[in-house]
Amino acid sequence: MRILFSLVKDFFNIALGTWLILVAFELAKPGMVQRFINLEYWLYALVLIYIMYIILRR
Repeated sequence: MRILFSLVKDFFNIALGTWLILVAFELAKPGMVQRFINLEYWLYALVLIYIMYIILRR
């Protein structure tokens, strides 16, 4: 269980960092990221990972 907790925590940190970078690119040049990746799906994935992180933390 401890390994799964570590994996979810690391993945959450990486996904959050990636999402923030993509949002910064989108703010710098609107439409740049939307052509390749839908930021909404990234946000939903982050919420799901965060919920898993909270559940595993207990």
